Formats: sequence, C-alpha cells, structure tokens
Amino acid sequence: MEDHDLHQFKPQKSLLKKAMAREVIPGSQTILDAIAERLFERLDLLKVSPSRIIDLGTGDARHLAQLQMRYKGASVIGADLSLSRLQRVSGKRRFWQKRLPLVCFDADRPLPFAKNTFDLVVSNMMLPWLGDAENLVAEINRILVKDGAYFLSTAGPDTLIELRRAWAAIDDSQHINMFLDMHDVGDLMVGAGMADPVMDTERITVTFSSLDKLLDELTSLGFINVLKGRRKGLTAASVRERLEASYPTNENGGIDATLELVTAHGWAGEPKAPAGEFYFDVEQLSTR
Repeated sequence: MEDHDLHQFKPQKSLLKKAMAREVIPGSQTILDAIAERLFERLDLLKVSPSRIIDLGTGDARHLAQLQMRYKGASVIGADLSLSRLQRVSGKRRFWQKRLPLVCFDADRPLPFAKNTFDLVVSNMMLPWLGDAENLVAEINRILVKDGAYFLSTAGPDTLIELRRAWAAIDDSQHINMFLDMHDVGDLMVGAGMADPVMDTERITVTFSSLDKLLDELTSLGFINVLKGRRKGLTAASVRERLEASYPTNENGGIDATLELVTAHGWAGEPKAPAGEFYFDVEQLSTR
C-alpha cells in the first residue's frame, strides 16, 4: 500500500466531526442509497444467517430496518462516529416504535465491544472518513466471531472525477478527499488478519439537475473536503460560477457524477500484532 493513500491525505479531526454532525436533508441521500443498494446485493454471497449484526457508520440508521427484515430474529445494532446524528435518530422515534440499539464510537480507540461479539459487520461508505483505517479494520476483525464476515462498500479514487477535473481547471488546490483503490482495501483487510478478502469495483453514474444540487447533497452528507491540507475559507460566488462552467452537462441539461464503487468482504482471521509486538501461545513455552 502506498504511503500517500493513508497518511498524506488523512482527515482533519475537527473538520471531520463538523462534517459528520451535519443534519441530513430529507431526500438528499441519492449517493448513499445507490451505494448501499450494491452493498446489500453483495450480502447474497453470505450463505449463513447471522444472529448478531452491527452496521458501522449507520448515520441516520436508515439501513437498520433493511438488515432486520433481511435477517429476521437477528440482533441488529447501529454504530456511528457522530453522537449528534444518533441523538437525532432517537429523537425522531415515535412512542409506539421500539428504541433502536445505537452506539457512538471513536474510530481512534478500540471499539466498545468484546472479542467475538458479532457474526456480521456491515459498513457503507465509512472508510473515506477515517484517519486510521488500519486500526479500525483490525478492531472489526477482533469483534467478529470465528467465521464471521465483514461486508463493506467505499469510494474508489475515480469517485467524483468530473468535479475533481472541474476544480483542477480553476486552481491547483486539493478540493476533494482522496479515496483508496480496490487493492488498498484488500491490503487493509489482509493487514488486519482477515481471511480470503474479495474485492470488486464498479462505476455507477448518478444524475443531478444542477451542480448546486450535487454540492448541496455532498455537504449534507458530510462529504466535504476534510483534508488537513485543504484551502481554507469560503468559496466565492465567482469561483462557484467558474466551477459550474467547467463542469460538463449531460444531454438533458443536468450533470452526471461518477461513483467508483468498491465493495469487499472477508472473514474473521487471526489478529495480527501491531508493529513491535509479538503474540505466542503460552502452551508452546518450554519449561526446563
């Protein structure tokens, strides 16, 4: 894995918290829904019925019901990096509805679950917003039971390529987050000790009526530039006009946004020791 993929473009934590705390505008989940649909299709590869499931990066918990319907009788938990989003989900619960099991976690710390807790971990578009994806994937491996599965979706490097090119025509600043490619995702899983990872990539196109609609959705979802080296300050109206002029329109007068979707799954394996640490079986020690 190249160093720049995971280290040079790490998010700035303060900006990340603000991005994840934004309230999602109703109807502004075109991108996440398109990606989640592919992820749920991939779950057909799972031939067993998990009894304990966690959706990491659950956001507004919109996909918990799908998991509950798919795996009837299973215990399904939602966990997210943003406490404010989880609080909004709980606040919208009607009195006749069951309280959703929701947990807030810190990606820089061990997950608040015991070893061998879950049969299935699902995460939709969580990896792009992590400062230390290696440790979190290792934690996922830890909380999985033997033969447990991790299914994920994330964005590949050509995601929002049209917007990236439009910005490049204006200046040399970094405006869009960098995304890991399929091979980097596989390296993450192998490095965490997971077994038999399988990765796929697919390009899908999402259409918006205008550039403003695309930018509004990206902002609402927290998909803003949270890189440490980003250019600070608000985008002037004149710059936004130049950006719109640089962005190609489709035959209907709208715009297309490319999503390079990376989906992957793997199985719980033997955890790997961090650099400088070694694990061994005490029963193998010789007593002379």
